[in-house]
Amino acid sequence: MIRSAGRTGPAKVTGLVLWELRFNLLAMVAVAAVMVPIPDTIQTDNATAVLSVLGIAASIFIGFRNSNAYNRWWEARTLWGSVIINCRALHNGLISLDDDSDAMAPTLDRMRRRQVRHAWQLGSELRGVRPPAGVADLTPEDPVDADATELLSCQARDIQVLSRDNEVDTTTRVMLMSTNTALVAAQSGLERIRNQPIPVHYDMFIRMLAWFFGIVAFNRLDATSHHIGSIVIGLLLMGVFVTAERLGHFIEEPMSNRIFDLPMNRFCSTITGNLLGAGHLLAQPRESVKASVWM
Repeated sequence: MIRSAGRTGPAKVTGLVLWELRFNLLAMVAVAAVMVPIPDTIQTDNATAVLSVLGIAASIFIGFRNSNAYNRWWEARTLWGSVIINCRALHNGLISLDDDSDAMAPTLDRMRRRQVRHAWQLGSELRGVRPPAGVADLTPEDPVDADATELLSCQARDIQVLSRDNEVDTTTRVMLMSTNTALVAAQSGLERIRNQPIPVHYDMFIRMLAWFFGIVAFNRLDATSHHIGSIVIGLLLMGVFVTAERLGHFIEEPMSNRIFDLPMNRFCSTITGNLLGAGHLLAQPRESVKASVWM
């Protein structure tokens, strides 16, 4: 089942993010509890130099990783924008073809319904969940278990039928197939982002670096005094680096059915409203219009 964030205000968003980070936060507290009673035996001058160099290295690597993670997230958002644009382009193209004839109307209606089904099917496949109820019923003419790729192939076959029956000319056929091809390209790009994560070795290196720097920094601050203020500051410093690294990890997976996901339900609802009308059940937003997170 696809998650729905509902009315997601800042407080709820913060709670969901903290829930995703729960194990890391617990690990930081455990590390701090272990490190507090351990005396620091490293020379002060050497430790300061090591800490400075390590902090610079950690900042560079985490910043580079998070920049790439955001680029992946933004590319996925751009590709979904392309899906919406091409669905609207297809709809406009079908409107221009509609001559109110009984021969053409069923095919054009089926293509609109299939395009909506494709959007919902694609979003579900990218998240690895089942499509919402009613999606497969949009096109009973197609197989119930048809995937997103097969649905676009069915669209191509309907364009072929329109051309074969002389309902559209060659120019119009090329126009419709160009839109279909653009949807294939956007889908392939989204699948690439979903199926090709950051290499696990690089991910582990950045994570270990963030933790190592956090522990060393906490140890140095705690070694100066065992006052609660030093412990809190050390814990916060460790938390900043560990959290920054984890947020990059979550953002680089923009279609993993988490709070950090792209608002794919909203995209699909928009497409449904554009092609089948705002009154359609699947066009109804699953969240408030004021929600700050759309799942």
